[in-house]
Amino acid sequence: MKTTDKVLKQRGSVYGDFHDGVKLEADILDLITAQYAKHHKKPMSSVHAMYFSKIVMKLSRLAITPTHTDSWTDIAGYARLVELHLNKGNENAKTTQE
Repeated sequence: MKTTDKVLKQRGSVYGDFHDGVKLEADILDLITAQYAKHHKKPMSSVHAMYFSKIVMKLSRLAITPTHTDSWTDIAGYARLVELHLNKGNENAKTTQE
């Protein structure tokens, strides 16, 4: 068995069927972008949709394996990267602390 096939088999055992995961991701992303368009009367930018897609991918994996801490860490990392990008050049951006 090729190395790639071994990796895919291992990932499948952790995250479930690839196609099922992609379908779930697409469904969730469709709901998010539709809600944005409904509220703003225009489509979400492709960059913002990609921000969401990274987190949605991890959420779809967590739906199968919610105790896989690496996926939670990745979500936190993606959210932080988006936060840093959105605040880039805006040192006076308001932040909320709880």
